[in-house]
Amino acid sequence: MLIALEGHLHALIRERVANLVDEQRLPVLDVLTELADPDVWFPVPGMYGGFHLVLRGEELEVSCWWRVVEGSGQRHRITAEGCFLVAQGSV
Repeated sequence: MLIALEGHLHALIRERVANLVDEQRLPVLDVLTELADPDVWFPVPGMYGGFHLVLRGEELEVSCWWRVVEGSGQRHRITAEGCFLVAQGSV
């Protein structure tokens, strides 16, 4: 399950900030399973923002935004089946 979530997350990050993130720096989700509160911030240099990741059971909630671009926020729900946009604008 985590492998599928991670694959969809990496695709989302590449789609939003492909030129700003090094493939070797993409987040690894199995670390979230070791945390009491599976909630992490993944900053992206040059983005002036990043990705907030919250593991909720077998789903991942991802919020991302560019601080200098008003209305750039997006929230996605990632499941083993795919990545789904659930909110856009101020998230």
